[in-house]
Amino acid sequence: SIDDQLSSKVLDRFLDELDPARSYFYAGDIQEFEKKYRYKLDEAFKKDDLAPGFEIFNRYQQRVVERLTEVIARLEKGLDNMEFDTDETLRIDRKDIPWPDSETVMQELWRKRLKNNVLTLKLTDKSIEEIQETLLKRYKNQLNRILQNSNDDVFEFYMNSLALSIDPHTQYFSPHRTENFNINMSLSLEGIGAVLQTEEEYT
Repeated sequence: SIDDQLSSKVLDRFLDELDPARSYFYAGDIQEFEKKYRYKLDEAFKKDDLAPGFEIFNRYQQRVVERLTEVIARLEKGLDNMEFDTDETLRIDRKDIPWPDSETVMQELWRKRLKNNVLTLKLTDKSIEEIQETLLKRYKNQLNRILQNSNDDVFEFYMNSLALSIDPHTQYFSPHRTENFNINMSLSLEGIGAVLQTEEEYT
């Protein structure tokens, strides 16, 4: 049944798929989506109206760009002032933690996330300069990827939230993903044997 119960499940799944670590959306974003869409998505689906999914995704993309731009700017200033003798903790599994409710809370979360990434790389005996270079590449690649999302990608995310809310073994494949799936299943590919891929920002 396409009803309020399904609408609620789709909203929860879509938000969890986009931001499982609850580190991009603010609590205010979630409250807005709750008020507007908790029991309204079913009506939108019946009208072939995809605007709610695109609105939520666009807000997610905006938040990701904000966070990544900020952390890249922080990295470009260097890591020499980062302190490692403070007793503090970072929850890695945040699926049951409330979304950050202020800019201060969000910045503190991302400060700790960056520090955790730096510490992880320090354990591999990398120098601070190497760590800075590695993390800059990593975050810039993430930023490039999020900016390359197309309407097809958003549609696939949203339709998967609907399909998986109805049946956990059902998935929607975009035309591109369908082609890849068929190639993998048939174990055959007609072509010249070349693979096109992205390495950092280059093709």
